Amino acid sequence: MNLSAHDHFFRSMLTNPKVINDFFNEHLPNDIKAVINFASINPQKDSFIDDKLRLQISDLLYSVEFNHQPGYLYLLLEHQSHPDKLMAFRLLKYVIAIMDQHLKKTNTQKLPLVYPLVFYSGYKKHNYSTDLFDLFGREKELAQNTLWKPYHLIELNKIPDENLKKYLWSGVFARIMKHIYEKDVLPFLRDLIQDLSCIEKQGDLEYIYSIISYLFQAAEPFDQKEFIHVVTTGLTEVDEAKIMTMGDYLRQEGKKEGILEGMLKGKQEGKLEGIYEGLLKGQVEASKTIAKELLNCMSVTDVARITKLPIAEVEALLTEKSH
Repeated sequence: MNLSAHDHFFRSMLTNPKVINDFFNEHLPNDIKAVINFASINPQKDSFIDDKLRLQISDLLYSVEFNHQPGYLYLLLEHQSHPDKLMAFRLLKYVIAIMDQHLKKTNTQKLPLVYPLVFYSGYKKHNYSTDLFDLFGREKELAQNTLWKPYHLIELNKIPDENLKKYLWSGVFARIMKHIYEKDVLPFLRDLIQDLSCIEKQGDLEYIYSIISYLFQAAEPFDQKEFIHVVTTGLTEVDEAKIMTMGDYLRQEGKKEGILEGMLKGKQEGKLEGIYEGLLKGQVEASKTIAKELLNCMSVTDVARITKLPIAEVEALLTEKSH
């Protein structure tokens, strides 16, 4: 079977204005035909089919006006001998890709209407459902009730702290993210320390050190000595030296990132090559030194996130420490 012949014939016919007009008049539902401007139907050169599927599927995209607004008709030819059970899912991906491309091309935030059609020319009967939700099996009803509905928004600023305090672990995390932009984070930390103490008693120091590192990185500048005093007074297992080391490191990293960003621009312009490379190498070595210290109390993942070292390198440092 010469599948390329199917593709060539399909494209030559469905780019002929007379065929286009007849085809869509015959196959579009009445409610769609009532709102489109047939004179505006215009074939596009874009294709959204994966290379691996081009021998089984062809597609054509048409720009068209729906109620005088830009939109698309998307026609997909399934010219393999038997139908694809996952076609409804594939079609969803193609439609989203068309919408995404439209947003980028038009620099707008208004989604276009895309009406898809599948033209099956195989000789075996098409027994598969055209309903995407049937692909969820037993969870079809749940999928219908949850997917493509208005998304669930958790707006922290509208949730009272008292509500968040009902849940220790997620409540602490949520309250920190809610208050991180305050000009002075220390009053909030004093209010939080009792909950952190409860977590400390349950033995999860990694959780606490992750919070401390986040505060150093994301909060507005604060009095580091007072910060350490609040933490070490309220918590008994947290190491003051590690907090100071972590704080100094993270603040220095913030300064270095600004320097490196400026030097990277110079490097791209053909300047500062040796200085930039030397500073970058020194930054990596400093990160490894700090990583070894942090591995005493934090997970590999958290250390990699803080130091920006690859996880594999942090794991190698952990192996070194164990020998």
